[in-house]
Order: sequence, then structure tokens, then C-alpha cells
Amino acid sequence: MGLLGLLCFLIFLWKSWGQEQTYVISAPKIFRVGASENIVIQAYGYTEEFDATISIKSYPDKKFTYSSGYVSLSSENKFQNSAILTIQPKQLSGGQNPVSYVYLEVVSKHFSKSKKMPITYDNGFLFIHTDKPVYTPHQSVKVRVYSLNDDLKPAKRETVLTFTDPEGSEVDIVEENDYTGIISFPDFKIPSNPKYGVWTIRAKYKEDFSTTGTTYFEIKEYVLPHFSVSIEPESNFISYKNFKNFEITIKARYFYNKVVTEADVYIAFGIREDLQDDRKEMMEKAMRNTMLINGIAQVTFDSEMAIKELSYDSLEDLNNKYLYIAVTVIESTGGFSEEAEVPGIKYVLSPYRLNLVATPLFLKPGIPYSIKVQVKDSLDQLVGGVPVTLNAQTIDENQETSDMEPKKSVTRLNDGVASFVVNLPSGVVMLKFDVKTDAPDLPEENQASKSYQAIAYSSLSQSYLYIDWTENHKALLVGEHLNIIVTPKSPYIDKITHYNYLILSKGKIIHFGTKGKLSDSSYQSINIPVTQNMVPSARLLVYYIVTGEQTAELVSDSVWLNIEEKCGNQLQVHLSPNADAYSPGQTVSLNMATEMDSWVALTAVDSAVYGVQRKAKKPMERVFQVLEKSDLGCGAGGGRNNANVFHLAGLTFLTNANADDSQENDEPCKEILRPRRMLQQKIEEAAAKYKHQIPKKCCYDGARRVDDETCEQRLARVTRGPFCVRAFNECCTIASQLRDADSHKHMQLGRLHMKTLLPVSKPEIRSYFPESWLWEVHHVPKRNQLQFVLPDSLTTWEIQGVGISNSGICVADTLKAKVFQDVFLEMNIPYSVVRGEQIQLKGTVYNYRTSGMHHL
Repeated sequence: MGLLGLLCFLIFLWKSWGQEQTYVISAPKIFRVGASENIVIQAYGYTEEFDATISIKSYPDKKFTYSSGYVSLSSENKFQNSAILTIQPKQLSGGQNPVSYVYLEVVSKHFSKSKKMPITYDNGFLFIHTDKPVYTPHQSVKVRVYSLNDDLKPAKRETVLTFTDPEGSEVDIVEENDYTGIISFPDFKIPSNPKYGVWTIRAKYKEDFSTTGTTYFEIKEYVLPHFSVSIEPESNFISYKNFKNFEITIKARYFYNKVVTEADVYIAFGIREDLQDDRKEMMEKAMRNTMLINGIAQVTFDSEMAIKELSYDSLEDLNNKYLYIAVTVIESTGGFSEEAEVPGIKYVLSPYRLNLVATPLFLKPGIPYSIKVQVKDSLDQLVGGVPVTLNAQTIDENQETSDMEPKKSVTRLNDGVASFVVNLPSGVVMLKFDVKTDAPDLPEENQASKSYQAIAYSSLSQSYLYIDWTENHKALLVGEHLNIIVTPKSPYIDKITHYNYLILSKGKIIHFGTKGKLSDSSYQSINIPVTQNMVPSARLLVYYIVTGEQTAELVSDSVWLNIEEKCGNQLQVHLSPNADAYSPGQTVSLNMATEMDSWVALTAVDSAVYGVQRKAKKPMERVFQVLEKSDLGCGAGGGRNNANVFHLAGLTFLTNANADDSQENDEPCKEILRPRRMLQQKIEEAAAKYKHQIPKKCCYDGARRVDDETCEQRLARVTRGPFCVRAFNECCTIASQLRDADSHKHMQLGRLHMKTLLPVSKPEIRSYFPESWLWEVHHVPKRNQLQFVLPDSLTTWEIQGVGISNSGICVADTLKAKVFQDVFLEMNIPYSVVRGEQIQLKGTVYNYRTSGMHHL
């Protein structure tokens, strides 16, 4: 051994002699049957290499070993190692009394420890996909299932589907094998005389696992609308400010993206007590009619005047009630009518609500405490630009109180969050704080407020740890590095030798490490790469062992990490040729590109179908919401003591370092962590590039949701100069690409229509008008091309691709293909007729050419 090696060994030996021999074994607090569980062991104070056996054994007798692994601990691996253990489902007895608990046991020559562990048979993810959300009684439901195991790889397990009617009766049960992760089931034929309403499809694995997936579809008599009608109220609530003059905009647009040029509009208003109750008090005297010109009509509603016929007098009488709006639009050209409604715009005395996000209600004495307050309106929409005031009071160990200086902040436009940092004294045991809006246009009695209290982390040796990270809690990107700052505070800070960290995502320990503490440093940075297996969120837990006057103590802290939603295997689909509009019956190519060998499921849906049931969220957002449910932790991080920190991070542990988590009980998690994903973040990043307020405001105006106009159409009305035009266009384009969220725009439907093209030279007859098509699955070895003929409908098709590979599931951005003809005949035809029934067919010719044409 060289002189340098001998010196390092003596330093390590000196540190070890100054520290008790302790160990910490970390594991997920629930074991999943069939899952690969990572068990991490860390030892302190040892100088010689030794082995340990980590096992999962039967409970309560320990007679049967389900899985075991051997690890070696030495100075080379900093006495930190892990074993991956799996409980195979075939090992467990089924029947009426399935196994519910096992023992986790660790044995070495230095120590032996075991712990009773709960197990779950929930393993993997099931996503059900139907070709559309609503059906008539004469149609069939196309359905397939995407099946992934807990590692997000194709599960390849036999799957069972159950179809249940609105009354809860099982109508059909089907089984299919899984070969690729995409399971195609036979079409479900809706039975004759079905029960109308919302039906349920449930998926489960045939054996071994309890994993389920659910989706819904509706059966109703409907026909596709001629055009869409949307109602855009000026805000999501009515308060004293707009009680007398509430602006409402009505828009109408054909599904091939042309505006309804002229129409009569009839608007009815009512008052509802509860959105769950269909009953409403209609205000007949308040009914209005106006004209819609070039796709837009506007009205102003005076609540104070209208409610007098219902014996209400003021906003106080209407507090927490809802304004109901119903609109009928009758097209002047063909006389077709469509309807829309807003179920309820809430009357409120205070327009805002407050809650904490990513703020643990646990503090560390002597270490700064971060508070994040989110402001929403009465319908849960985020609100930026609202001043917020924080008033705080500390309580010390003698129960003496001390008022802190009030702090002010303003909510960010991108996520509605106002941030505060409170510097805490060393002796604090509790922090009581109030947050309150301070909007200048609101009277004091209409401001929103809320009170909280945070308690101090409990430590026998008065030792603490605080995690901070420089990115200010923004969503992290895969491929970036997370730079965290760990700040210890302890009377025995010189005895801290190492920081250990664990990263969990989707209920698994996915990464761990240890880093030696820098001497004479009050804080230290740790750099951790952000990897794909951390999506959509992760938890970072850091701990150290400190030996005081009596015994060693485990000191810990944790933080929840927001990871940007991104597929592990990016899937892109686009049409060739790339055009703003296509012709009916045109042959086009669909190009699919993935990063690795995949199976891709396709579907195309007439956008008019979503007028029947427009409640769907972004497909990838739905996927990530399901993945996030596998998080075993709760809250934004931290805890009331070392055991509670581990428990709230989703971990259990075995140690001799003066900590015990046997008293921790699982309760439903109600913490709010994620302010909002992607859209606001991207708009904020785009707006930040503009230093002056005018182009910045133009950016936010462009990002505002306007479903019935394209960015180009809106841009034509921007007149504030080239900088504003550029900012408006950039942010409108970003928002249009990312947005597909819920809205107030609900549409009721008219008659089925058939469009027959009328070229001047030769008449053509079109007869293929499906509501959905392209229900196919294709193998894509990185690239593939598919040719098809577009149907005859004049509409906008929404083409969706879902890819499954060994990197998981990926939903491609929705591809929208507009099919249009500048001259056509529209016929109003019912979707079904009775034999012998006499019907009247009415046709309307639409001519979007700038020049005239001959009559046929």
C-alpha cells in the first residue's frame, strides 16, 4: 500500500472510530407482488468488509423464503449496497385467505433485524381505449387495452374486460391474450333496447394480480351537429365587480373551420342551487335575442336587474348559487339550429380561494422555511397577478409568541403561486401563519384568507437537515441535473461524515448514493441526474447519522420533485403531404417515427363527436395521472421526525440509530403538490424572453384559450406593432399545441348531415361518413408509413397514435386534419328511419368561392 493509500485508510479509520457502528436498511413501505423491489443497506462505523443477506420470508413463521439476495459492504462501495428482491405470485397461496404480510429480514455477522411488511397484488397499469366516447344504440364499441407491468414494459398477461350498464348489471365478459402490450378485443355490439346513459368498461388481469383499469362510454340517441356553438363568459365567477355588467360571447363555427356567417341567437338565463341538481329557476324576462355576425355575438347580462323576478335582491342572496346560460343558434343560410349551455357560473362574495402547494407543514428550527400559496378562482382556475400577504407568528419551547414582520408577494401568471421565505429562530417549535389576498379592486370583506400552522421537526440531539434546490421548484427535464443544497444543523456537526440519499418514483427506489461531508462547510451541494424513470414525479430523501453524547441518531429530510411529463420512447405522427386542408377521398400517407422498436395503435375521430361529450383530458396527462397514483408517499416532503420523513416519502426502514417507524400508520393522502403542468410553464418561459410589458402582455393574450379561431385568424386583429405580433403568434402557437383541457363549452346536437360535393364540371356522390375509423395496430421499427383514403366528411379529423415499447407507453400529439371543399351540398338526414315513414329532406348549398358559379 502506498503512502497516499495508507493516509486515506487512516483518515477513514479515524472517522469510523469516532462513530458508532450503525446501519440503515431502506425499502418501499409496501411490497408489490411480482415487482422488482430494491432494498438498500447502508452501514456506518465499520472498517472491515462484511456480507449481509436480505430476504423476504413468510409471515408469521418465516418458514418459507420468497426471495433473497447477498450484498457485500466495504470501503470500496462506502458500505452502501442494494439487493433486488421479487415475490413471485405463484409462491403465494390464493383462495379465500391470500397472503397479506411478509417479513423483511436482514442478517449479517454484526446485526440481525426483521420487520413485518404489507404486500399488495396491484402490479402494473391497464389503460382502456375506445374509438369514441359516445354511441347510438345501433353502433358497436371498438375497444383495446394497453397493458404495462410495474417497470412500464409490456405486461403480456391475459386480460379480462367486463361491460356494465348504467344500473350496474354485467352485460358481457370477454378475455384476450396479450402479445405486444396492446390487446385488441372484439367489437362490443350494443344490445337491442339498451339502457341509455353511461356504461362502464373494467379491465383486470385474469390471474395473480388485482390491477384494474376503468373507462366509460355513453349510449344515447344523437346525430352529429352541423356546427359547434361555444359560450365564453368573461370569467368563471360573478362577484360585486361584474354583478351588473357580465359580458358573454357566443361563437359558432363549422367543423371544417369556417365561421357561421349569420345566425339568430336566443339566450336564456336561470339560477341553480347546485350543479349536481338539474333543477333551475328560469328568468323569463331576462331572455335575450341578438344576431351572430361572422361567427361572433356578444351580450351583457345584468344580474341585479334580472334576479328581481325571482325575489332575490343582492349578491349576498346569490352567494354560492350559479347562473345557468342556454343558447340556441339558428343559422340563416340553411335554417339549421344548434344549442349550447353553461351549467353554472358561480356567484361569489370572494372571487378567490387559497391553498398551499409543495409546502410541508414541518419546519426546522434555525433554518429558513419556504411557503408557497396558490390562488384559484371559484371554479378552480389558477389566477396570476394577485397580491398576497403573509402574517406569521412563532412559538418557542416556553410557549412564548413572537409576531414576525408581514411579507408581501404576487402570484405568478404561469401557476398562480405566491412564494415566501420565513427565517426561523433556533428555539421555534411552531409557526402559525395566515395568508390573505390583497387585491386592490376588492373590499376587505371580499378578500380570501386561510390559516395554517407548521410544527418543528423533533430531534433528541437538536440535529436537523434542510434540502433546498436552486431551480425554485420548477418542473425538471429528463437529461438535466438536479443541483440540491443540503444544510445540516447540529451541536455535533463535526461528527457528520456522510450524506446518503435515496430517490423514489412510482413506489420504487430507483437510485441511491452517498457523499462524504466537506469539512468546515455549513452546507453542501449534491448533483443528481434526472432520468426517464423519474417521470412523472419523484421523491428525494437525504439523511445523515450523527453520534451525540449518548447514542447515534438518524436525521432526515425529503422533497417532492416535479418532473416534466415526457415519453421514454417519443412517438411522432404526421401526414404527407402536409397541408392546411385536404379534399374528401384524397389519398394521404401517415408517417410514424419512434425512438425504438414499437407497436403503435391508431385511431381517427370526427371532431364533431366530441361535441356530444367534451370532457376528455389530454391523453398523455391521463396516463401520467394513473402512473402517479403508484406514488407511496404523501405531501411535499419533510416530516415531524426522522421516521415520519421516511414514511411520508413512501419508505420504511430498519436501523439501530435511535429511530423507529413502527408507530406510523397509513392515512389517505390529501396533500396538493402539483400546481399545474406544462402549459403555464411553457407560456411563462416564452413570455420571459420579452423584457417590456407590452410584448409580454401580447404573449399572454395569445396564450388565452379561443377554441373556435386559429392563431392566424386571431393574429389578423393584432395591431400593436411587430413586436406584439411576434409575441402573440409565438405564445398562441405554443398554447394551441399543448392545450386540450376541460372548458365551459358544452354542445347539444342537431341532425345527421351528409355533404355531397358539387363541382361545376361533373357531379360527385360521397357516401362514406364514419364517426371514427383507422382503428389499426402497426409494428413500427423506428419508422413506418401507412397510406389511406380520407373519408367523405367535411370536418376536422383528430388522428391519435399510442405507442408501446420496452420504454413504456407514449401518446403522440393529436394530429388534426381538416377536410374541406369550397362548394358542397348539405343534406339534413335523420340517423335512422322507420320503414314506411315519410320524411322531408332539406338541402343547402354552401359556396365559399370568391367567384360565382353556374346552377346545376
